[in-house]
Order: sequence, then structure tokens, then C-alpha cells
Amino acid sequence: MGLFGSNKNELKCKKCGTVLSDSQRLKKHQEKAHNKKKEKCRVCGQEFDYSEDLRKHKKNCK
Repeated sequence: MGLFGSNKNELKCKKCGTVLSDSQRLKKHQEKAHNKKKEKCRVCGQEFDYSEDLRKHKKNCK
């Protein structure tokens, strides 16, 4: 496989064709690039681009 060869583990975004190396990166790409809705903490109101970031924030938000 060459430098620009296709890796069988790569995933392609169905909306824009961006190729990413794994499903977690694809999920983050789709959230950031195609879901313009922000995730909001119900406790403090802080907004996040990624649901994973909100999940991490919730562990420390009181």
C-alpha cells in the first residue's frame, strides 16, 4: 500500500467524503462538521462542541 493507498480500517463520512482512521474520529468529525448544535450542561449552562467533552465535564460540574 502506498502513501495514498486506502486502509481497510478507514471510514468515510457519508455527508462530505472525509476519510478518517477510526469510528471515534468519524463520530467527532460528524458532530463538529455536520451537527451545528452544541451540547449544553444542564447544571451550569456551559456549551460543548462534542458530546464526549460534555460527558467529561459532567464528572466535575457541581
